[in-house]
Amino acid sequence: MAIGPGPTAGPRRASTNAPWLPGCLALLAAACINTTEEPPPSGLETVDADEIVYGVSANMSREGIREAILSADSMFSWRDSAHARVMGLSLVVFDERGRRRATITAEEGRLNRIGNELTASGNAVLSIPEQGREIHTEELHFSLEVERVWTDVPVVMHEGGCVFEGDRLQSDMDFDDVRIWGTRERGCS
Repeated sequence: MAIGPGPTAGPRRASTNAPWLPGCLALLAAACINTTEEPPPSGLETVDADEIVYGVSANMSREGIREAILSADSMFSWRDSAHARVMGLSLVVFDERGRRRATITAEEGRLNRIGNELTASGNAVLSIPEQGREIHTEELHFSLEVERVWTDVPVVMHEGGCVFEGDRLQSDMDFDDVRIWGTRERGCS
């Protein structure tokens, strides 16, 4: 007597008479999808801009004379607004002879394209190499029209091996008259 499947037997298949199978699959799928909580933040947000430009370089001029160059990783603009949002920005400020006066860097900013004004925010740094100054703050305003740079939030200035803290800052465009209110010396090296 032979043992094993007969000549008409084929491959074995799973039984489709398992009424509990669809319910188990639904429970497994529900366990994998959590609809009660928001997903963790990714660091990126959706921006509904009319125009997005990457690798931006723009001249900022007054009366036809270039006074600064704005470079940014990206710029978001809207047709119904004179403002644009810039990310990863660097602003190089020039004197009347075209020499670099200062540099402002920040994580992001808001650019007023009509008035040549920029608000740099997120680890904003004003670097004035000829004076050996570097000023750190969370928000820094730059305006060609009123010829000044300022902030109303706390600042930390590094100068000549010394560190100073202050409550706010204002400077002219030549960076000859840099004023910091509420100055406290943190120490010198």
